[in-house]
Amino acid sequence: MKKFRFVSIVSILMAFILALAGCGAQGQSQSSKNNGKLTHLSIGYQQGVPLLTTVKEQGKLAERLKKKGISLSWHQFSSTTDMMNAVGVSNGIDFGGGGATANIFAQASGKKFVKVAAQDWISHGSAILVRANSSIKSVADLKGKTVAVTKGSAQQYLLVSALKQAGMKYSDIKPLYIQPSEALAAFKKGGQFDAWAIWDPITAQAQASTKTRVIADNGSVFGKEAGLQTAPYYFATPSLVKNHPDVVKIILDELSKAGKWAKKNPEASAKLLSKAYNSDYKIMLTEEERAGSRKIVPITHDLLSMFQTQANTFYDLKVVPKKIDAYDKSYNWNFKNN
Repeated sequence: MKKFRFVSIVSILMAFILALAGCGAQGQSQSSKNNGKLTHLSIGYQQGVPLLTTVKEQGKLAERLKKKGISLSWHQFSSTTDMMNAVGVSNGIDFGGGGATANIFAQASGKKFVKVAAQDWISHGSAILVRANSSIKSVADLKGKTVAVTKGSAQQYLLVSALKQAGMKYSDIKPLYIQPSEALAAFKKGGQFDAWAIWDPITAQAQASTKTRVIADNGSVFGKEAGLQTAPYYFATPSLVKNHPDVVKIILDELSKAGKWAKKNPEASAKLLSKAYNSDYKIMLTEEERAGSRKIVPITHDLLSMFQTQANTFYDLKVVPKKIDAYDKSYNWNFKNN
């Protein structure tokens, strides 16, 4: 009898655990299907890549997906890294967008995702700033100086590239690794560092609150390729790409339409975003006015060449633990390495 009761209790516990596991699997967006049909989609968004926010606020994507029997939920993240960690996990997201550097780190760590497109982005908002009264007039003057930068960010890549353009090495400066919010407060006070590599909208915030000078930006460093060198990438789970490419195309179509609208209507776009983020309208307008074409572009060999160069730079700086292959087809949608 005791043996029977023990087996029964174990059986009940196992059934309970399996039931919990089943609930967890149902919570994952890509498992929310009925006979192979996608019924729910989760999308991540953040302030650093505002076009997804525009799509969310306009509501047209939700309408299109509803007609296909797909419900839509939006999930805000403070960084691309946090968003990448939520791709494809239980109760995670199916689609998102963020900076190239987080994609590089995610691939280096073995995270499974697929880059489906990129966006022609800011051509002047990523910059190296100094205070207006600084003796530093050019990038060459940074030798031996302390430069604030967020480690592993696109701005660290911008800084390395600007130094190289000036015939200098990264070791010629004293990098101070600091988060943007801390750096903004320190920049206003002055004294903690000599220059600051930062991106919009924080660049715009710094310029609005403190007298500054730009000694280099992604436009002066990368020229015509500026918008793509620091481009955000849109990514999805491998299962969404494989099983529902039509849904991916719908999302990219809405992103493209939203980009064209924002380009033609910077004031309206800034108003929409300032309300969504509870941010200052003038700051958002500055960002929108220098936000580039916002064109959604496919994954191409040239684009991945830039991605590979950036990845190699971070490996050389020992920021990324291992080299990655930017051309790996499993990480790139509809890319053919000819």
